[in-house]
Amino acid sequence: MAEKFLNAFRRRISLKEKRDDCFLVLGRLEELIGWNFIRRFPPEDREDLQPLFDAFNDLIDSFHFFAELFVPSRIAYYAFRDPLTEVFNRHFLREQINFLKSRKEMFPIGIIYVDMDNLKLINDNFGHKFGDLYIKKLAEVLVSSIRGNDFVVRLGGDEFVIIVTKASEQILEKIANRIKNNIDRFNLNSGKFLPYPLSVSIGWSLWKSPEDPFERALEEADLKMYENKRKEKG
Repeated sequence: MAEKFLNAFRRRISLKEKRDDCFLVLGRLEELIGWNFIRRFPPEDREDLQPLFDAFNDLIDSFHFFAELFVPSRIAYYAFRDPLTEVFNRHFLREQINFLKSRKEMFPIGIIYVDMDNLKLINDNFGHKFGDLYIKKLAEVLVSSIRGNDFVVRLGGDEFVIIVTKASEQILEKIANRIKNNIDRFNLNSGKFLPYPLSVSIGWSLWKSPEDPFERALEEADLKMYENKRKEKG
């Protein structure tokens, strides 16, 4: 690496000595590569380089436009997303709960609590990168199992929550069965290349009214999930 840098430096000095215009262009390119988007103009005695500098300045203007238009939206996107799975995060859940409290027509709201089995065993035997792979695959299965208006939230670790609007016990049971069927399908196909089958425990509850605490309904779904986990192990 040091040799490459030295050779590049020697070429730069050589160009500087032979061609001032090449040196000016190199300087502009170095600034752009370093994300230093500053409009510059050629020396007064090099008006012949004005078209080239105009082209660089047009490019810089397009970078600024891109940053102002696109970057804030991406920042907002990732503010509400879990970086590993790209499903929604706790911050988004909190915002949505506050929003849903003002929308009575969306109630009852279903809460499906999903916990992945054997993550500690996977991490201990194969490392956390392998555990992350299982978590990502589970997130993909969950997203493929819900309706268009529902959303998946990763609470952290191997725990996920699905929020289901205009729900009923029958709808929640149907989604839970769809999750299990999709996991079976995953294990039959892609999962056969993994050392352990993908497995989850599921519990759900109904948040019946915005006057009721969301946290109570979430805790109820969590308790039912652990109850089902004990039954499956027993």
